[in-house]
Amino acid sequence: MYRQSLSIRLYEQSGQALVRTSIDSEEIFEEDKETGHIYVLSSESDDPAVKGIPNLYKIGDSRGEVKKRISNAEKDPTYLMAPVKVMDDYKVYKAQPSKVEALIHKLFAPARLDLTQIDAKGKDYDPSEWFMVPLKEVQKGIELIVSGDVIYYNYDRQLQKLVPNEH
Repeated sequence: MYRQSLSIRLYEQSGQALVRTSIDSEEIFEEDKETGHIYVLSSESDDPAVKGIPNLYKIGDSRGEVKKRISNAEKDPTYLMAPVKVMDDYKVYKAQPSKVEALIHKLFAPARLDLTQIDAKGKDYDPSEWFMVPLKEVQKGIELIVSGDVIYYNYDRQLQKLVPNEH
């Protein structure tokens, strides 16, 4: 499943996609355009239903600056109606950030948060971009996507780590 999804995304991007926190200047060419960001956030919620969840991170994408995107987090159920802290911000080149985000979400799907929040208008909302995954595993997952090796791994929720496929 990951191999097919990755190959489709790479084909759409002429075989190239790059996501990293730091990039050597010789790896970015003049014609390369930053297309957005993949970000990893932690919640600063005081809600006991949220505060007690270990390794809880939101993995999202933005075409613009992350700080602007999260500026009203405490009013938005997407951010669990609380302020958030930026843990990582990866620049994306030559790929649609939403497609990179979708790959990350597929990888960590077994650890997706199952929680219903109530927004400011009293409506139920199920935030779907929050995962209970150690930060170092999120970072490793992103590195695996960059390298293309993600197709050889799955996330094991019980072990709380990425493990090689059993093929």
